Amino acid sequence: MLLCLDREQRLIYILGDIFGVTDLVGAELLEISRENFRQKLARARHDLHNFLHDKCGLVNEANPCRCAKKTQGFMKAGFVDPQNLLFAREHVTRVRDVAEKKCEDLDALDEAYAELHRDHPFQEPADFVTSLRTLINGTAFKSTLELE
Repeated sequence: MLLCLDREQRLIYILGDIFGVTDLVGAELLEISRENFRQKLARARHDLHNFLHDKCGLVNEANPCRCAKKTQGFMKAGFVDPQNLLFAREHVTRVRDVAEKKCEDLDALDEAYAELHRDHPFQEPADFVTSLRTLINGTAFKSTLELE
């Protein structure tokens, strides 16, 4: 069903609605603004809804089911069981089973990056007044005057 969307819409829909990423994360991944991500997600949802309403017999009983025609390649490859038009068990992994672990992995990575920054050495800045006096009374100031 997602093939009714273009590549960008599929990516945005999968990120936003299936994996549940926020507009902040989605925008960063796609290098677009948060508002743009939300707008594109809304359009993808709308286009998918229209497609399903106009074509899918599961959503609108007035539509004939075309699943058998659309899945011939998947059946030949062994991904779909032709007897009941479900994905073959050996090829099934649910997004919800994978997404939580992937989110945990990303959170752990974010925490590792933050720890790296927190562990970075920090030098105390020089006293501004003392540094300025040294500059005025020091050789740097005198050599500048000698050049003039």
